[in-house]
Amino acid sequence: MTTHNHQAGKESGQFHGEVIQDQGLNSPVIILSYTDPLNADHNLSVKIAPELGSNLFSYRVGNYDLIHCEDELLKQMAFTGNFVLWPFPNRIRDKKYTYHGQEYSLADVPRPADQPVLIHGLVYDRSWHHQQLVVLPDKAQVTTFVDITPESPYYAAYPFDSRLSLTYTLTRRGVAVSYTVHNKGQRTLPFGFALHPYFSLLSDTSDVTVSIPAETVMEADTMLLPTTRLLDVGTVMYKMFDLREPQPVHTLKLDHVYTDLTPGASAVIHYPQQHMRLSLSATSDFTHVVIYTPPDGGPFFCLENQTCATDAINLHARDLDQIGHLLEVKAGEKMSGTISYTVDFE
Repeated sequence: MTTHNHQAGKESGQFHGEVIQDQGLNSPVIILSYTDPLNADHNLSVKIAPELGSNLFSYRVGNYDLIHCEDELLKQMAFTGNFVLWPFPNRIRDKKYTYHGQEYSLADVPRPADQPVLIHGLVYDRSWHHQQLVVLPDKAQVTTFVDITPESPYYAAYPFDSRLSLTYTLTRRGVAVSYTVHNKGQRTLPFGFALHPYFSLLSDTSDVTVSIPAETVMEADTMLLPTTRLLDVGTVMYKMFDLREPQPVHTLKLDHVYTDLTPGASAVIHYPQQHMRLSLSATSDFTHVVIYTPPDGGPFFCLENQTCATDAINLHARDLDQIGHLLEVKAGEKMSGTISYTVDFE
C-alpha cells in the first residue's frame, strides 16, 4: 500500500510544485514547474508518476514535451516515458547470476516472451512512495523511494534488503535525477542503475541529431549480450558507430552500449527546428551510455546513461569489472549519483 501524500500546491517565485490525482492515469502525479518571466518558450515542467514505477513521463520545454509517453503503456507500467532500471539494467545472460559464490535465478521474473534475457531491473513495475515537495526560489524538488524487503516481489531473485531513492530537482536549466542506494542488509549489495528515457523527435527526423562522447562501443551477440570485445569507433572498420560528432537520428540503426566516455563531456540531442539542445550529463559513476533507434523508425529514440554494462553482474563474476563496472555497497552504507537533462536555447 502506497501513501498518496496528496498536497496543496507549493510556490516560491517562478517555481511551483503540486501532487494531483491524474484522472486519465488513475494515479497520483507529481508536477514540478518553472515559469520564465521573460519568455514562455523557456518554461519548464516535469511530471512523475510515483505509483507507476516512479516514471518521469513528461519533460516539457515551452510547448514541447521531450519525453515520448503512451498513457496506456504507462498505466501498465510497461516500457514508455522514462522508467527506472535497477538493480540490473538491460539483460542478464540465461536469466541468472552468481554473486559471492551463490547463484540466483531470475527465471520467475515476468518479461515479454520474445525477450528471454530481458530484465530491465526489478522496480520499474513497482509502486513507489514519495516524500513532501520542496519548493524554493531557485528550484522545485521531490524524492521518491522503493524498498527491497522479504515481502517485495522477486525477493528471491535479489535478496538484498535496501532502499532506492530518487530525488528530482527542477531548476531554470533543466532537471536532475539523483539516485541513492542504501544497503540495509548485513552483506555487500551489487547493483547497476540507469534511466531509460524515450526522447521525442518532435519534428522531421532528418533534422534531429545526437552525439555521444564515447571512444568505444561494446560488441554484442544475437541476444544483445556483451561478447567482452570493445570496438574502437575511431577506426575505419567501426566508423559507422562513431557518434562523437552529431549524427542525424534517422540514419542510425543502433541498439548498442557505448563506453570509454570523455570525462566531463555530455551526450547532446539537437532540435534545430525548436532552437534548443538537450545535454545529458552524469556523475563519474555513469560509465556507459545506451542508444536505441527503432528499426522501423518512429517518433522517439532512447538514450540511456548507465552506471554499468549490460550483464554487469555476470561480467563481475568473470573478473571483468573493467568492462562491466558493477557497483557495490557495503552493509549499512549508501552510494549516490546524478543524471542531468539540461536545456540550452539557441
